[in-house]
Amino acid sequence: MKKIITISLLTVALFNIANANDKFADLSEDYLSTKASLNVRTTIAKDPQTAVSVLKILAQDSNDEVREYAKRNLK
Repeated sequence: MKKIITISLLTVALFNIANANDKFADLSEDYLSTKASLNVRTTIAKDPQTAVSVLKILAQDSNDEVREYAKRNLK
């Protein structure tokens, strides 16, 4: 039983790592530019697992801090 649980946990962990760069991938440019608060945009831009497509949108944000965080995570 212990072996099955360990294998299951490792499988879930590997799946999460494999999909890590897709975080927030479903957010639209419209949402990020008109509906998301500065706090939300900053948090998303800071997250190193945020999808590249979202970081590219945030790299053009009106806020300097959001733009800087997004550009750092694009590198």
